[in-house]
Amino acid sequence: MTSKPDIPSPTKLQAAIEYAALGWPVVPGAIWHDGHFAHPVDERPVTSPCLRPIEEATTDAAVVREWWSAPGLHAPNVFTVTGSELGAFTVAESLVMALADDPWFAALPTPVLTYPNMPIAYFLVRPPLPSVLLSNVARVLDAGVPLPLPPSDLETTPVIWLVTPEQAGNVLMPGDALADLIRSYERKSA
Repeated sequence: MTSKPDIPSPTKLQAAIEYAALGWPVVPGAIWHDGHFAHPVDERPVTSPCLRPIEEATTDAAVVREWWSAPGLHAPNVFTVTGSELGAFTVAESLVMALADDPWFAALPTPVLTYPNMPIAYFLVRPPLPSVLLSNVARVLDAGVPLPLPPSDLETTPVIWLVTPEQAGNVLMPGDALADLIRSYERKSA
């Protein structure tokens, strides 16, 4: 499920402020230009997808406004960073729809993002997360991993929501609960 098409998507600044208000730390991200990460101000190559150290990721609206209001050729992409406020699982396409169709998940969803035509999705969750998830189709992302959030894009490939934060009630599912749901599907398919 994605955002309603008749509602214009927020600007990257608006999105960054909304994510920060949810308690998700954000950091400005590079754009993808001519096959490499580039600074949105001048399109010069950069070595990191994040334009600031991930330790500077913030929920402070004033800082977010400052970072995303800098003049330049493009607005920075919006990244969050996994850690104490937000965790994530990567889930293979084969399991994504099964989880999305599960009545338990439908009653207590969590935001899910992906890129079109990518065989995985990212399920955002509330820590703590299991340190190990024995699974062939899902894994826990380590703390400190930057993740692009909609409306970011990699050149012509947008980051999109399968389940928006609003559809999830602006609440993250506990990481352990998603791990239990993944394990239950793995047992059923074994």
